[in-house]
Amino acid sequence: MDVFERVREVNTGVSLTDERIAGARARLLEGIDSGMVTARKRVSRRPMFLIAGAVVGVAAATATVVVVGLLTAPDARVEAIPAPSPTAESTRQPGEVLPHPAPTGGTGITEPFPGTTPQAGQYLSIETTDDRIMYRGAGDSWFYEWSYRPDGAAPITAAIYRNVNTLFVPGDRSGEWVGRSGPANDRIASFPADQSGDWEAMLPFSGDVQTWTYPGGIGGETLPLTGSEEWYLQYPQDPQALLQWFRDRASEGMADPAAVDEVALSNVIDVLVENYAPAPTRATFIEALAVSGHAEITSTDGDIVTYRCRFTEMSDPSTVTVSVDRTTGWVVEYTSRHDRTDADSLADPAPTATPDIRKTITTRIVDALP
Repeated sequence: MDVFERVREVNTGVSLTDERIAGARARLLEGIDSGMVTARKRVSRRPMFLIAGAVVGVAAATATVVVVGLLTAPDARVEAIPAPSPTAESTRQPGEVLPHPAPTGGTGITEPFPGTTPQAGQYLSIETTDDRIMYRGAGDSWFYEWSYRPDGAAPITAAIYRNVNTLFVPGDRSGEWVGRSGPANDRIASFPADQSGDWEAMLPFSGDVQTWTYPGGIGGETLPLTGSEEWYLQYPQDPQALLQWFRDRASEGMADPAAVDEVALSNVIDVLVENYAPAPTRATFIEALAVSGHAEITSTDGDIVTYRCRFTEMSDPSTVTVSVDRTTGWVVEYTSRHDRTDADSLADPAPTATPDIRKTITTRIVDALP
């Protein structure tokens, strides 16, 4: 059953308008949880369904499980997450990781990352290529990501699957946003290679591209819409204040200070990886990443700076990397890999150095929709 058909079954007897379904479609396809600060407790290994070629809900230290076949899926739910109330903005002090802002012509106002804001009639094009390792055990008719493998399971085969999603953000954010999902389920590698036929039968390639549109931001039932100008008013403009803002919300659901710190950092990464925050917001979030105390710079290649972050308290231990272009404030790559024990490494058919998730992101300004 197509996931959007499942959306129509939510709360049977309650009228679901096309607008509400479009909102669900937008959130499912884009997997966006920007600003939605939930207490991310240690990951449980429970199965979920593959969503028609788009693996959604990607967060810094969690991964979506993909299961098909004999398992019974839980009832689908679509929840409206209320946006936090806007807070007073404080003045941001630029950090060393940012380029010197250039004056905006004739106004005396400086703007970080000049040339990265689309004008009226233009679009911000964000194409995300998502590569993930999937696993399958002997005789299994279902498959999963490593962090959700069944207890004691020893997978006999693995495959890397690629999905492509593109978002077009209008220069006037109150205009129509356009999302495209596909191609999907492009298997780019199998381990061992002779298992490719089984993978083809279980998760075949789809060249279809699904399109959704929504006015004013990422659709939902709660205003302000995700990605709208109003949405970003909730975030403090000082990096330390921003981290504390996320901590305060995370602490409502957990008591462990170390886990709270990791949730705050995870939320910062989530917003950065989306790449559609306004330039001043991106500048603040990059500084927050740099001053968090939990992000280590592991490499600098020209203008690309790569940060490495460890998560051990809010989820099963994992390592996340985020590569940021300092001239644009846009993320160009994100990776995540859960730790393996020595025994795990022996049982893992995929190459050791391969991330569980790799997202490569191409962001540019276009004059019209392709």
